[in-house]
Amino acid sequence: MFYFILALIIFYFLAKSTSKKTYKKTTKFSLLEAKFIVSLLAKIAKSDGRVNEKEASLLSQILDDLVYKFDGNNDDREILKAVYNKEKENINNVYEVAFRYKKELNLSFLDAVNRIVFFLNMAFIDGDFSHEEKQIISKICDGFGLPPHIKEEIFAKFQNTYQNHSQKTYQNQNIKDPYEVLDLQKGASFDEVKKQYRNLVRKYHPDILMVKGADEEIINAGTKKLKEINEAYEILQKELKR
Repeated sequence: MFYFILALIIFYFLAKSTSKKTYKKTTKFSLLEAKFIVSLLAKIAKSDGRVNEKEASLLSQILDDLVYKFDGNNDDREILKAVYNKEKENINNVYEVAFRYKKELNLSFLDAVNRIVFFLNMAFIDGDFSHEEKQIISKICDGFGLPPHIKEEIFAKFQNTYQNHSQKTYQNQNIKDPYEVLDLQKGASFDEVKKQYRNLVRKYHPDILMVKGADEEIINAGTKKLKEINEAYEILQKELKR
């Protein structure tokens, strides 16, 4: 029961805001840790057999920010890209990769939960949490040594949050002009929409803001803005790709 309550407390703080203090704790970042993160992200992205446009765009931005975090260079980014391309071809060793990550980086319980929240945000970026994605992240939790009841509670909380958001999106998606949300002129081409969408995701995605050490207020505002951006992009994608 102690661990269950502790996990809930940690989850609410991490999933809702992941404060600047938490990320200061992990500022000693390295290429090794970046490789583990990219390896696991690759397996999550490929778990349902495809990497969609949103996931590909976000992964590219995450590579940039991981390199920035450990003060790397273009060669390091190419190394991470190669790791991603290799690891996405084998999703069966996800438990082993997660186990090595925890062991070699000596991840604490707090660090492990923090990473799972990060991976769940990545999985939910397209608004859908597939059975395959859940299986992969479940194996990551097992590799990190998280108790099953804590893992299921985290999953349930995320699914409830995103289901509620999806219902509100369906009810309110026509309230805001998608061109206005994306700061584009009406008549913009789909290529222009995609470029602007990627720029805005990079600017407002909470995971990227967390990596940069943003405070709670900025992360919450970014999360809200990103929801509007995703909704606007989905509307224009349907309209312009008919």
